[in-house]
Amino acid sequence: MSARRVFTLRERSRIPPAAALLAYGAMLPFPIAFVIALTSTFLAGAAVLGAQLWGAALLLFFAGVRRGLSFRTPGGATAPQFATFAALFCAGFLALLLPAFWALPLILVALLAMAVADTAAARRVETPLYFERLRPPQIAVAVAGLGGLTALFWLA
Repeated sequence: MSARRVFTLRERSRIPPAAALLAYGAMLPFPIAFVIALTSTFLAGAAVLGAQLWGAALLLFFAGVRRGLSFRTPGGATAPQFATFAALFCAGFLALLLPAFWALPLILVALLAMAVADTAAARRVETPLYFERLRPPQIAVAVAGLGGLTALFWLA
């Protein structure tokens, strides 16, 4: 017996308030860590380590989200879906192993790449439509903090 499922998806490009709250809330630790590292020599190391671990965890989480979304793709995961999943997973795993000097810029670049990939994926109907509008400003919050932390390391 062959099972078949057909469903119709209706989405709006409007970002749901709960999604916005979670998305931006997840990025706030990066600018907070930057401000702490900038203003407290006593807490700077903990702030940097926290940002590194948080960034690695986010990348691994986003990899899982992308892989999960690909399970709903008719015919199986597309090459861009699998490549995005694999890249995010590898970046997250490496960010756990590398010293912060290298891990922070890796997280920064991976999040920027994810913003580009998710925007394109929304146009291909592989992610929610609102990702096209959500990801760029959401990732900008992370970039502000990670960019500042990276600059502190690289310019010190």
